[in-house]
Amino acid sequence: MKGFQEIVATIQSLAEPAALATLVRVKGSSYRQPGARMVFGPAGIRTGVISAGCLETDILARAGEVLDGGGAHLAPYDLGSDLDLVWGTGMGCQGRADVLLERVTPGPVPEWMDRCSAILGRRGTGALATVFAARGETGGLRPGDHFLADEAGPGLRPGPGPFAGLLESALDKARSGGVLATPTLEAGTGELDLLVEPILPPYALWIFGAGEHSRPIVRLAKELGWFVGIVDHRPALATPERFPQADRIIVGHPPGSLRDLPLDRRSAALVVSHIYEKDRQALEALLPAPVAYLGLQGNRARSRRLVKDLEESGLPLTGDRAAKLRFPAGLDIGAETPETIALSMLAEVQAALSGHPGGPLRDRGGRIHN
Repeated sequence: MKGFQEIVATIQSLAEPAALATLVRVKGSSYRQPGARMVFGPAGIRTGVISAGCLETDILARAGEVLDGGGAHLAPYDLGSDLDLVWGTGMGCQGRADVLLERVTPGPVPEWMDRCSAILGRRGTGALATVFAARGETGGLRPGDHFLADEAGPGLRPGPGPFAGLLESALDKARSGGVLATPTLEAGTGELDLLVEPILPPYALWIFGAGEHSRPIVRLAKELGWFVGIVDHRPALATPERFPQADRIIVGHPPGSLRDLPLDRRSAALVVSHIYEKDRQALEALLPAPVAYLGLQGNRARSRRLVKDLEESGLPLTGDRAAKLRFPAGLDIGAETPETIALSMLAEVQAALSGHPGGPLRDRGGRIHN
């Protein structure tokens, strides 16, 4: 749910009603995947992205239907039809897309958004179901209804009945498997189309080293919507003034400075202090940790020496440890400047966290998106 917190902040700042657009279903090629959201507000306010520019102008024109007080409205698009006067112009998206438009008003955000925001804020997990189409008699359920599963407490559920059981199964599958789905479920004597999406914590990147080269890493990682933490033993370097975008700054020596870090499989770490003993201490603490990626910056000879020291101290680099440790960190893109080096490393982190190999898309067989 990248960008969800930004969407919430925009709605909280509204002075007039606005339209919330959610990409709920895609068939074929699309720049964004279901779950992408965008707010269209007064005075040209726009937050979020749902396409590569193929849909936004027309959605803005349709937003009036919900801003005038109407209920949630489903807008279908055929982005591959040569007969379509708007989309048959060689745009990059060549599929079908359905976009749900909902009216949002100034003041507190809807309860479902508030609860999703709380789950993301505590790095929890859950699942969100959004009804976007209804056919037949559905017992009062309609497009724009939202239901929520929260691992930490009560969610938002419909009243008792067969639909509730089917929904519970779909929510549990999304939450436990982390997989988005668009099922059609029976409700009453009719049926509902839903977008069921997992609520997962944003990727977290912990950077061990607060040197000058770490600053572009932080800036680019925040642009990606990640949680970013800085860890360094030097209080003169690890400061909010030098890293204003960082979500958390920890001053201390490893391993103590790592003791309470919320490391998990959606976390990555970059060891970039360039101080041999501090890098060794950080690696010694991070290798057993459940991070999905561990990158070490530096030349191969130095990195091999560090690894050898760790193995001689009783920390063999085998199995999962060997798989997640990358040195030198980064992809081979000809990086030389601090900014391009940051890009190289973050590209490798993104690939590892998402389970992709990181090679050219040209050489990828099948679909671009899983």
